[in-house]
Amino acid sequence: MSVSAGVREVANVVGGEAKAASSGETFEKLRPADGTLLCRVSRSGADDVEAAVAAAQAAQPAWAAETPVERGRLIRELTLALQARRDEAAALVVEETGKALALALAEVDAAVEMGFFVAGEGRRLYGRTTTSAMPNRTVMTLRRPVGVAALIVSFNTPLPNYAWKVFPAVFCGNAAVLKPSEHTPASGAFFGELCQEFLPPGVLNVVQGLGAEAGPPLVESRDVDLVSFTGSAETGRSIQEHAGRRLAKVVT
Repeated sequence: MSVSAGVREVANVVGGEAKAASSGETFEKLRPADGTLLCRVSRSGADDVEAAVAAAQAAQPAWAAETPVERGRLIRELTLALQARRDEAAALVVEETGKALALALAEVDAAVEMGFFVAGEGRRLYGRTTTSAMPNRTVMTLRRPVGVAALIVSFNTPLPNYAWKVFPAVFCGNAAVLKPSEHTPASGAFFGELCQEFLPPGVLNVVQGLGAEAGPPLVESRDVDLVSFTGSAETGRSIQEHAGRRLAKVVT
């Protein structure tokens, strides 16, 4: 997504393709600095969340079968691409948050550093060994993907939030559905579209929309194995309650 081309329509990313909300509805995102229109954003609902989760579920087994070294290599390539588009990414953050450019650039740098760190883990995805109660035996633990991860982020530091959640989730062999804040849809679209250049279709899906409309069906989906959330304590308590009913893993 190019700033110079003008950000006007922000769609979901499902199975590697840009898709409008099934209802056809959008909402407007204004620039905080001057109140002018930045973009129109897909107003997703339960049907759109279901499609994104289904795409992630379909893509996850093949992605998990890749070696950690290969997954790390792809994340490194993705991180290098983000670094190369540093100025473009920061300009988007400035437009949609009203932050100073210096802060936005620093946030892109933080996202890049996270990407390089996670990529390096491709060579260090260790399990553990320990003693056994049985003679001449050793107990070994292996790290396995969880499945489909729902990644719900706040608006205050968008690009680092995407990096902190998406890079570890997909590196570990999970597929994911990212729900950006409705206040930062443009950077979410930028990051999601960049990921499509390096990750197989469906490994990362992006669902735009209002938190109250797109968030609950994502948290409550029985096909979501893990929910990672950054935001208010009130919403975190609600997520813990709903996901806990089906024993999904929760990180808040």
